[in-house]
Amino acid sequence: MFLDAQLQWIRKMQHLLRSPWLDALFKAWDYVDKFFFAVIVISLIMYLWDRQKGIRLLYLLLLSMICNKLLKSLFHDPRPCQIDPSVGLICHSSYGLPSGAAQSATLYFGFICLECKRPLYRYLAFVFALLLCFSRIYLGVHYPTDILGGIIVGSILLLIYCKVFPLFQNYWKIAAFTFPFVVFLVGRPLSEGWAWYLLFSTMGLACGLLSEDRMKLPVEKRLKIRILQVVAVIGGLSLLQTAKDSFPCFNPIWNFGVGYWLSFLGGWMVQKIALIQRRP
Repeated sequence: MFLDAQLQWIRKMQHLLRSPWLDALFKAWDYVDKFFFAVIVISLIMYLWDRQKGIRLLYLLLLSMICNKLLKSLFHDPRPCQIDPSVGLICHSSYGLPSGAAQSATLYFGFICLECKRPLYRYLAFVFALLLCFSRIYLGVHYPTDILGGIIVGSILLLIYCKVFPLFQNYWKIAAFTFPFVVFLVGRPLSEGWAWYLLFSTMGLACGLLSEDRMKLPVEKRLKIRILQVVAVIGGLSLLQTAKDSFPCFNPIWNFGVGYWLSFLGGWMVQKIALIQRRP
């Protein structure tokens, strides 16, 4: 009955607010709930702001994704668009509670509030999070309770980020190489293919972090090179995704490459070429 009441509210809200330009806006806004958008955000933070903050956000989002999949499999709550296709401007086949988009919105906003002191960026992060949460209801892919659930889970993860992440700072190598096997064991009962993807990609992340620690290259100060590093990381990941689609038999290699390229190789290659060119 409670879901029926929420579904009725969504119908009324859409009747009042729906328009072609809002439909187009929020359909396009659905992109920010995708993996590749998170990759762009992480790359920008790593190379244009602070590399360590970017790495921490990356692991926070990975943890959020795993928690979301576990909780969805536990609650088995349908989405509004699955109950009534007329309210779904788009629809997904997965369960609805909690909203992964609301979790991500909470994490992005909380991360900016915790790590950035500029009020303008905090206001922009709040507007971003608000739009993302509302767009999921407008599109008919989540109930308000799904959004509330995502916000609660995201808030708990932020608490873990503040209280638990610092405990592993001095033991990051052990934590980085343990994480892939933990998430594999947790994820395998849910989806074996997804669990293998997490194992190889997070192992690539760990190897990238270890490579960076051993190389000990200086922090790149030139903005042009840092922008090129962002472009190289995003472009390389696009090529790896194409390779995965074209040659799925090599998926373990491509998945490992995704993590390694993102955490180290993409940015390192650009910096190494720039350092060579600067030599007399």
